[in-house]
Amino acid sequence: MNNKGFSLQVDGVPTEFGDLEALENFKFSNGIGFPHSYKEFVLTYGYGLALGEFHIYLPMDVYGDSLFVRTAEIKNTYIDDVERNDIWFEIAPDGSPDLLKRLYPFACSDNGNYLFWDCNFNAVNEFDIYLTDFRGTGFRKVGQSLYELIDNLTGHNKEFLPFASYSLPKTFKCLTKVESQDS
Repeated sequence: MNNKGFSLQVDGVPTEFGDLEALENFKFSNGIGFPHSYKEFVLTYGYGLALGEFHIYLPMDVYGDSLFVRTAEIKNTYIDDVERNDIWFEIAPDGSPDLLKRLYPFACSDNGNYLFWDCNFNAVNEFDIYLTDFRGTGFRKVGQSLYELIDNLTGHNKEFLPFASYSLPKTFKCLTKVESQDS
């Protein structure tokens, strides 16, 4: 199964698409909704593992991998330090304290890379996307949409993943939610 916009090879059948009402109606503090490419990605692929390692979080209420749960958890690991100007991680080449304050985490890789939207940059229903590992990668602008992000991370450009020895695969592995036995 391939999709024209993303062209990812799919392993499995997408079954979990999250909270579609939240996907359509959520607004960031500036009144702007989710980027077009993100909505298309969620509606096409749903919950799973993109490019062999990235969990692109979906709105899924209070589920552990929900966008809203994971965003808060990720942001809580660094935002207080940024506010106090006690930045313990590399922010070059593309980051700044002001940028870090407004970034919105929306994905994490199994290898410790994180993806963020700059919600204040809205070019035709898209946001700039930044990548970091909170170690030596710094904050790098990796695209202006999920389409561009996927092209950049699956291409042969070492600029985006400087420590990787290979490009990421153009794949998506479908996952299913694991419900708690306590429910």
